Amino acid sequence: MKTKNINQLVILCFLLFVSCSQDPLDKRPLEAISEDVVWNDENLAKGFLNNIYDDALPGWPTNASQLTDDANGQNSVMYGEAQPGSQNIYGSLYRTIKDINLLLANIDSGTIDVEAQNLMVGQALFFRAYLYFRLVSTYGGVPLVLEVKDKSDVEVLQIPRNKTSECIAQILKDLDEAASLLPEVYENAGSDYGRITSGAVLAYKGRVLLHYASEQFDPAQDKGRWQAAYDANKAAKTTLEANGKGLHSSFADLWFDESDANPEAIMIKRYTLDLSHNRDAGVRPFIVGTNGESFDKATLNLVESFPMKDGRSIDDAASTYAYDPTTFWLNRDPRFEATIAWNGSVWPLNNPAPNRTSDLEWTFDESAIEAQADSRITPTSFSNRKAVDGSIEGGAASLSSPTDWIEIRFAEVVLNLAEAANEIGQTAEAYDLLVLIRARAGIDAGGDNLYGLQPGMGPDQMRDAILLERRLEFVGEGKRSSDLRRRRLYSTINGTHRAGYRITRTAAFDALNPSAEILDDRIALEQGILDGSIDLNDPLVYNTYFTTELRSVERFGNVTDDGDPINYLDHYYFYDIPQDDLNKNPELEQTSGWPGGNFDPLQ
Repeated sequence: MKTKNINQLVILCFLLFVSCSQDPLDKRPLEAISEDVVWNDENLAKGFLNNIYDDALPGWPTNASQLTDDANGQNSVMYGEAQPGSQNIYGSLYRTIKDINLLLANIDSGTIDVEAQNLMVGQALFFRAYLYFRLVSTYGGVPLVLEVKDKSDVEVLQIPRNKTSECIAQILKDLDEAASLLPEVYENAGSDYGRITSGAVLAYKGRVLLHYASEQFDPAQDKGRWQAAYDANKAAKTTLEANGKGLHSSFADLWFDESDANPEAIMIKRYTLDLSHNRDAGVRPFIVGTNGESFDKATLNLVESFPMKDGRSIDDAASTYAYDPTTFWLNRDPRFEATIAWNGSVWPLNNPAPNRTSDLEWTFDESAIEAQADSRITPTSFSNRKAVDGSIEGGAASLSSPTDWIEIRFAEVVLNLAEAANEIGQTAEAYDLLVLIRARAGIDAGGDNLYGLQPGMGPDQMRDAILLERRLEFVGEGKRSSDLRRRRLYSTINGTHRAGYRITRTAAFDALNPSAEILDDRIALEQGILDGSIDLNDPLVYNTYFTTELRSVERFGNVTDDGDPINYLDHYYFYDIPQDDLNKNPELEQTSGWPGGNFDPLQ
């Protein structure tokens, strides 16, 4: 049945498909086309679906880490100063949901083959569930709009918020139907790489139920939701493994395997040089022209969370390896070097001189030489090197990175299952799953084959171990901020301060070359390191050339003052509906805890 009162230009001027394209997710603009034509042409309908992909798929979460203790970021949310409307995603997500409802209402109105219809319906249902869960995890229950509304009828647009439980039920319904309609593997695996599969749907269902079982939605933990989370994640893992999915052999390289054979990639957003992102430029050392270098600067808090190579914490006296706070990088969990860059680390980057005169990374004060760049040296002395393609040319060119974003990795499915298993008393299974992650990381197995995990852990200890593993595995992937919210763990970091190092050169550094130029001294140090005459892995040698001071990276913080502490407020676990949206719909109640709010997001 055709939906009336739809602005054809709004619907169709964004159709982005050409039938001769080799990639069904390739998007190129067409002129507006009559609505009657779209639902009678499979390629045009796919173009409309591709536009939904473009609008709904998330990209690199470049600002998420600043809402955690993993990276610096003087965000108002972290200081308890978030203003109403600060999380303004409400209207934009509903606009995409409207397009999804439009496809669902019209896809069977033309002559498109039923099998092709089912594939498009399955993908559309997935994205409706995905977007509704984004809304629900942000605000709690929201109005469920499941059909196209006539804009000329004001009353039908003014509807109240559904209970959170009702929204979750609809999300699960959409996901179940989507899973039943979508293939486990597409016939054209290469050209359809990136389309949602039934395995991706099941993995996302597992994520939804994990969140819904957690303290954000169940503070008292008395609702008994963990079994459903376990069942969903178990089903996802089983289905994915049956179709060749699993952990990639290399933690460091999994991001650069963009073939359909990458076992780790479950749900992705594809990028090319024509459709690129600037995440790489935002985490690489600053070069004039990039306007970046502001994302994911790792804190000392994160650096010290990584265990030693035997999987034991840095302060564990039973560790095979001795931890030295000066040469902190030695004998660490191999994920540390794949994730963190520090002063004197080897980080091959295609950056021009004098920014780069070797493969060594420098984060000491004035190491960048050029004044503007020097002022942008990472404030913590650490950078996040995960998934950065060092072959991309530095400068403005690095703004165009084609590295795909993996929204759901197989590692997440494993850790989701481990967490749910522990919560229903199956701690032994959680051990086995954590071992899979740590073995892939390259941690020593140890005589007990527990890869540094403490034997005999109870549920509380295992919960902490799983959350730590998630923190280490998913640095810079937006999972830490999500975990802190869903498990209501901000109270554990409130009152604390994120820290880093201020590193300055010594007189011995300045004497490395008779020239008065810092660059000449830096190059001389590099030459000594590369020819083996200077060993920065010796703490005494390192301290000969550098002075290291602890400093707070909080607002007003420095080497002598901690500055403002973290102060995440309890009502941030569910945010407020933006005032503009309240004005448009007087039936909406504001979220409890916010001015004028009475809506309970826990119902």
